Amino acid sequence: MWMPLLAMAIAVSVEPFRIGMTVVMINRPRPGLQLLAFLLGGFAMGIAVGVVVLFILRPALGSAHFTLPRVQIVVGAVVLLNAALVAAGVIGGRRRDGADSLPGRLVAPLIARAKQLLGGRSLWTAGAAGLGIALPSVDYLAALALIVASGTAATIQFGALVVFNVVAFALVEIPLLCYLVAPDRTRAALSALYDWVRLRGRYGVAALLVVVGAVLIGVGLSGL
Repeated sequence: MWMPLLAMAIAVSVEPFRIGMTVVMINRPRPGLQLLAFLLGGFAMGIAVGVVVLFILRPALGSAHFTLPRVQIVVGAVVLLNAALVAAGVIGGRRRDGADSLPGRLVAPLIARAKQLLGGRSLWTAGAAGLGIALPSVDYLAALALIVASGTAATIQFGALVVFNVVAFALVEIPLLCYLVAPDRTRAALSALYDWVRLRGRYGVAALLVVVGAVLIGVGLSGL
């Protein structure tokens, strides 16, 4: 469980949108507090959703069909699909809709309002952004399914949940700590990382997901 789970968390941590939001937070007034509020919001949502799935919905998932090998195969297939979408730019790619298109005209006011909110100094906005970015995604639900199907003790499953979220938010935690020591260098390095990931990094993320998906399917098939 642990190696695929950590690899999935690393893939989540380098999502361009997640890094982009961290860049936004570090460029707002009071960057340290903004990053902290953003991190706490993300952790609150991630842990809350995980606890609900692992310890409240867990009995509903305890059927005879919900075995670790089967879950590994399904999760592996989901991860491979995600890898294809990331490589194609469907996930994490730049929007290609023109500003004059109907979708562009409809979404433009919302984008303008969002930019206005994110450009302010409210810590509540940063916290809300963290809550939003940690809303359950396909990757996260797949990771939770992997944890549940492992059949380990509740304390180990909760530990796995915490570890996943710590790794998934590594590129918020590390910039927060680095900012306290070298603010300007941290801001510049984070912006450069975001530019690189947005332009080329999706292929590395896709390759990592392919490896994880293939390993999960292989292990699952061998355990049937």
